[in-house]
Amino acid sequence: LFMEDGNSAHGHKSTRNCCTRWRTAHGVILMPHPSTSPDMNPIEKYWRRIKQALHRRRRQPTTVAEMEAMVQEESDRIPQDWINELILKQDHWVHVLMERHGWATPN
Repeated sequence: LFMEDGNSAHGHKSTRNCCTRWRTAHGVILMPHPSTSPDMNPIEKYWRRIKQALHRRRRQPTTVAEMEAMVQEESDRIPQDWINELILKQDHWVHVLMERHGWATPN
């Protein structure tokens, strides 16, 4: 049982998508996930921070190797305490989500 976001690259609506074929071949069942639900996964905040840092760079990567190196550099700059705090705040955000009856949270 697995949950993914609604990104079209995951191939939720196509039987020919490589992700869909892999999940089918390996017996992976997707959990129902409404398209309008807020993303409560802490990894999204982590990736957003990396993407914002990449956009602020004067020079953008032009190859896969450069992109991998720059992502690694930005990832290494993120303090572990910040990551730990994301995880510790999950309980808070779940309660906020419940108070908002499933509507978007201000994070």
